[in-house]
Amino acid sequence: MASAVRRPPVALFDLYSRRPVAASRSSVPAKARARARAARAEEADLAMERMRRIAAELGREFGLRAAVVEAEREGVNGHYGACFEDGTIRIRLRHAVTGRLLKESSLVDTLCHELAHLRHFDHSPEFRDLYFRILEEARARGHYRPGPEWRLEQRPLFGDERCGTEARQGAGGP
Repeated sequence: MASAVRRPPVALFDLYSRRPVAASRSSVPAKARARARAARAEEADLAMERMRRIAAELGREFGLRAAVVEAEREGVNGHYGACFEDGTIRIRLRHAVTGRLLKESSLVDTLCHELAHLRHFDHSPEFRDLYFRILEEARARGHYRPGPEWRLEQRPLFGDERCGTEARQGAGGP
């Protein structure tokens, strides 16, 4: 037989204002969430359209052709970009913590790195030479504007000059 004990309703409170919050999934109205999603998608579409134009322009200059240049899936934060043997290039558009669109100079830097992988699928001296030549061409064409000459003093992201996947593989990773 079912118990006749009634459970009290659960009260939810906002941690900052300490005001009660409705028990719905979000206190943001559904229409506002839908508008925010649409704006985010439009922002991503515009960024990728620009990256595809830049990839085609730089690719013609260096004899490189990406089969597809697309945005990395939402929630993938282990790398800024990826290049696959079939010529597909994926670029992460958003900051891992804030979710904001990355600066254009970061996106172009990643694009140049992945374009260089179309010819050299490693991080050899030949790869680095091509990558820096593509990056300099992007700068000359006005696509890459990172600010001060920081790149000359920048330490490699991975101490052994390898990207994340290679560094993990060398350390017994996947």
